[in-house]
Amino acid sequence: MVFGQVVIGPPGSGKTTYCNGMSQFLQFIGRKVAVINLDPANDMLPYECAVNIEELIKLSDVMMEHSLGPNGGDHALSV
Repeated sequence: MVFGQVVIGPPGSGKTTYCNGMSQFLQFIGRKVAVINLDPANDMLPYECAVNIEELIKLSDVMMEHSLGPNGGDHALSV
């Protein structure tokens, strides 16, 4: 049986820390783990991702296309 989790929250709420800890825990108990990153603004991941959206969408491209400043990048991607 396959299980999954979707982790959401505002910037700085601990999503990356949670995913890192959960990934380590699951690996420790012998489970297979695949983390999928859907946040192209998170470029400092402490774990390997099975899929990383940053490889497809660059935050800087979105910011330029929508004329957003440094604090508007995250909002464009959630629309």
